[in-house]
Amino acid sequence: MMERIFSAFGRMSRREKILVSSMLGVLVIAVTGLGQLWLSSEISSMEKKVEQDRGALKAIYAGSAKFLAQKRATDQMRNKAAKNVDLNLKLAVNEIAKKIEFTARDRRGEITGQKKLSDVMQFDQTQEVYLEKKKKKRRKKGAGKDKKESDDGYYRRDQPITLSDPVTFEAIYALLEKIEKTSQLLYVTDIEMTREFANGYVARKNATFTVSTFYYKGKEDGS
Repeated sequence: MMERIFSAFGRMSRREKILVSSMLGVLVIAVTGLGQLWLSSEISSMEKKVEQDRGALKAIYAGSAKFLAQKRATDQMRNKAAKNVDLNLKLAVNEIAKKIEFTARDRRGEITGQKKLSDVMQFDQTQEVYLEKKKKKRRKKGAGKDKKESDDGYYRRDQPITLSDPVTFEAIYALLEKIEKTSQLLYVTDIEMTREFANGYVARKNATFTVSTFYYKGKEDGS
């Protein structure tokens, strides 16, 4: 095949050889140019892709520290709440109230002595409220219908409290402050109390407030 080509080329005149050589040269240059254009386009496309990936990685790295910090905080809060499953609010609040005293007065407003705040606290029925539950897994076909559904999730426990005697606001404020400073995730809600007409520094009897906590029921995450 190559011999025939060379033989045919040898039989050509000088002008024909120049024309054929020129055409072959143009063809080679055209093919080379197109190849370079294609290669340049591919390189440019790859550079853009690399730059985009680099930007995505930078964004991931920039947000990873914040995400990990939030994850650790969430895990710590969940583990802390999990320890409150068996917390008895009555006992917890009563222990705090035992350390707070106030000046007791009779109906005429005369001082009758010192009392501990725990002596005038009445605890109503403790209440439990669902706050959040995990998404339940879909039951597989053929699974037993009598299987209990998971009750893992966050709950709130509320303890309503009534003060049976008039109590100074100073003692009440001290109690509320100590409650919210505990490490047991306690907080105060639903405060209802009014001042006595004769003494504005004292709350009238039957003042009420609620001490609440929340807990997590389920498997604790390691932290």
